[in-house]
Amino acid sequence: MTTPSSPPDRFNFPWPFPKKESLLYRLKSNIAMCTVQLLSKTLFAANVNKMVIRNKDVLVKHIANTSRPLLTISNHRCNIDDPLLWSTLTWREFFANISRYRYTLAAHNICFTKAWHTTLFSLGRCVPIVRGAGVKQEGMDFCIEKLDERKWVHVFPEGKVTPQPIRIKWGVARLAMEAKLPPIVLPIWVTGMDTVWPNEKPYYPRFGHSVEVTVGEPLDMQKILPTLRTSTEIDRRKELADIIQGKLFSLGEAVGVRSQN
Repeated sequence: MTTPSSPPDRFNFPWPFPKKESLLYRLKSNIAMCTVQLLSKTLFAANVNKMVIRNKDVLVKHIANTSRPLLTISNHRCNIDDPLLWSTLTWREFFANISRYRYTLAAHNICFTKAWHTTLFSLGRCVPIVRGAGVKQEGMDFCIEKLDERKWVHVFPEGKVTPQPIRIKWGVARLAMEAKLPPIVLPIWVTGMDTVWPNEKPYYPRFGHSVEVTVGEPLDMQKILPTLRTSTEIDRRKELADIIQGKLFSLGEAVGVRSQN
């Protein structure tokens, strides 16, 4: 007789995002996002570390285009890839798009372990995701709602910090498939962020390192979804995840080849 598997862990706090944001809530959220942006920028200020971003104009253009939902994806090689990645935005670019600034999925058992952590991270637009709970859970539903509002959502589709590329999770395909208006999916590849903030103790910033961020070609889900060959929801989700993974990892391979030259 088999023993049923234990249920996945749960998010143990009240859902931190209000149904309707008050002016006070938006003010507190903007303060949180500005503070984190400022702290992130200090790691690259005065050339203590260097960040080079390629094809930044593509990223900024799609952030500013509020006519379509935006789903950015990137590899995950550093514990704080987000928010360090977005410190590449100038203050002008940041403030011009602060109402559309990204929502990002974050592990509930790392970022949401205490009530005040939950408040802080949610004000910074981090959305709790429960590993092992599948693609249909509250955090995923919430991100689809934001895409339906033509907002910007960022996902690390590998699902965890990993030194080498691993199979991406199917949740990113659900986001791309179920938004009312199919989003633009924009792949981003980051190299060297773990040299600025290491993944092993002691955790503190390092200096004198270089980070390279490469923005890839956008994938228009309005054009891609009709081309999917499979019919069932699960098969379509897998097929789309394969397409997205191929684009992301091909970008990483191109960055690797360029770095070796």
